[in-house]
Amino acid sequence: MIKISPNTRISELVKTNSASIEAIASLSKPLEKLKNPLLRKLLAARVNIAEAAKIGGCSLSDFKRVLEPLGFSLAIESPEEDTDTNATNLLPDWCVNNPVVKMDVRQGIAEGNDPLKEILTSYRQLQEGQVLCIINNFIPSPLISLLEKKGAQSFTHTIDQEEYHSYFLKKGINSKLQKETPSLSMMNLEEFEFLLDSYLPDDTVRLDVRELPMPQPMERILETLSTLEEGQALYVRHQRVPLHLLEALQTDNFAVHLCVKEEVDVRLFIHHI
Repeated sequence: MIKISPNTRISELVKTNSASIEAIASLSKPLEKLKNPLLRKLLAARVNIAEAAKIGGCSLSDFKRVLEPLGFSLAIESPEEDTDTNATNLLPDWCVNNPVVKMDVRQGIAEGNDPLKEILTSYRQLQEGQVLCIINNFIPSPLISLLEKKGAQSFTHTIDQEEYHSYFLKKGINSKLQKETPSLSMMNLEEFEFLLDSYLPDDTVRLDVRELPMPQPMERILETLSTLEEGQALYVRHQRVPLHLLEALQTDNFAVHLCVKEEVDVRLFIHHI
């Protein structure tokens, strides 16, 4: 049996035994997102078993039950640990021992505002060794990816299904090299429509996410991208430039063509490179 703990990342389980995807997804509907390859790539490396249990509204005993037949031995040290997966001892030492600046972005997002610029400004203003804590109602995986590329060390603490605390430790400027930016081209409307017309109607999947509340637009786009067949492309109508999505796609071999017709009329054409 392979020994694991509540702190074991979901990505480690998947790497060891891919059948763990279906096993975990069977526990609750929120955890079914792990079956989507793109969403799994974003979430699995960030979430441990304890956090996944909170997201799914289930217990560590539930995870133990479905993972043991796959060869995993989940150690639950006490009944309290099974019911309280948010104990402070799950936080890394640097989350507790360093100065923390907290920013709650839930209200701004509910009002339709994108807090990315404010978050990046706050992170730049940190001194080395300080921590930025973003309080959100979902795990901001693209933000995590973006700040890690800027050298931050990150950890997300799940409070409950509606509250997540993402910690970012500002390290030295040379602690981590930045990776390449996504393949992105900006187009005017004429260029964009010419590109759109170059694809046959059956090879273009259309998606309108303008009326969806955050974070559903990004989730719907990633879910749809995972279903594209060879030679197909995705045409998206959006109400803003999806910065988080562009960051998420930068390592997935996608080309993104972007046309901002108006402030609330943004169009994307996405296909495999």
